[in-house]
Amino acid sequence: MTQEISSKNLDAASDLDVPPRSWSQLINIAEAMARALFPDGQVALRVMDDSDIRRLNQEFRNVDRATDILSFPADPSDYPHRGDLALSWDAVLRQARCNGNPEVAEASALIAHGLLHLAGHEHPDDASQAEMDRLTRAMCAAAGIKVEEFGH
Repeated sequence: MTQEISSKNLDAASDLDVPPRSWSQLINIAEAMARALFPDGQVALRVMDDSDIRRLNQEFRNVDRATDILSFPADPSDYPHRGDLALSWDAVLRQARCNGNPEVAEASALIAHGLLHLAGHEHPDDASQAEMDRLTRAMCAAAGIKVEEFGH
């Protein structure tokens, strides 16, 4: 069952059986986050399984393993498109259990993290990782989502 939605700030799709309530909540949160970071831009979000995200990780990063989220910033000439996010629903389910989060909260934190990458944030060291985690939590809080631990 393909689920799709497109708005001014978000183009989202999934071929997975994401529960409808979770899908609806996730899309609303992702759209609000994208609008906050990129008021005049649009972001594409694809929700996939571990095998598909592993393929993307191998193809674009030369890393042969699944990951939770991948960010692909758009070329500035593609404005208003700001980039693409690939989210592994399998990772969301695993990490939500490990981190004690509802699925939508875990996914929201990962999407916030990915959006921050699209906005140019990186985390090559502990200090920048801590700042990115703080920004991720702040974006979640602004969307009404409370997360302490997320990812990995």
